[in-house]
Amino acid sequence: MQKITKKIFTYFYILILLVLMTGTSIAQNSPENKLNQADQLFIKKKYTESFKIYEDLYIASQKYTPQSLLKMAFIKEALAENTDALYYLNLFYESYPDKKVFNKMREIAEKEKLEGYNYSDLEFFANLYRNYHDEILFGLLGFVFIYFLAVVTNKIFIKGISNSSPLIYIFFLLLMFYIVNFGENYINPPKNVCIANTALIMSSPAAGSKLLGNLAKGTRVSVLAKKDIWFRIRVGDKKGYVRKSALNKSSYL
Repeated sequence: MQKITKKIFTYFYILILLVLMTGTSIAQNSPENKLNQADQLFIKKKYTESFKIYEDLYIASQKYTPQSLLKMAFIKEALAENTDALYYLNLFYESYPDKKVFNKMREIAEKEKLEGYNYSDLEFFANLYRNYHDEILFGLLGFVFIYFLAVVTNKIFIKGISNSSPLIYIFFLLLMFYIVNFGENYINPPKNVCIANTALIMSSPAAGSKLLGNLAKGTRVSVLAKKDIWFRIRVGDKKGYVRKSALNKSSYL
């Protein structure tokens, strides 16, 4: 009986060790731990090693932080790979609009003679809108709900609005309908950066259609629509179609 108990205890002890070792290995390979490793390498100015970890995390699991995107852009610019630096700066800007970052993008684009980097307040606020889309929608929904209760209970809290006039109620309902169905990209189309060395702009979404021109790597375009493997884009005063694979992946497309 003692021998059996001792064997059970031994196997149980080994099992615990295996669980602990497996847990440690998983923790060491977790995205958060790898990000921390890359950050430490960056601090030590081991830029190539840190970039490799940042890039692997982004490609494999879309795991990144605002700081890691800026660090990747910094490394690429230091290596004189300016079009790749623009790629990471644009990823940062679409999620965390910042005029200083855009000015840096424009500075690099001017050096490389690339199109698509004209600043506009509309684009800045459109990016903010996309990032806080749900908060704006729920805020409007809450306002409409409170207003509806006020009308029903005949307690109007907003001075100058009569409960006999439902215009404001209808206005906010229409605004919510617009935001849900059209507002995401109609206000200002999302911008993507060309990541191919060169991309062909076609007149229609077909390989055999008329060639309208070329996109240089790093060019920033407005994405107007998507169809199968194609994006309908605008750059300057030119519109046409390019393959999706030619543009960077965007969180809004």
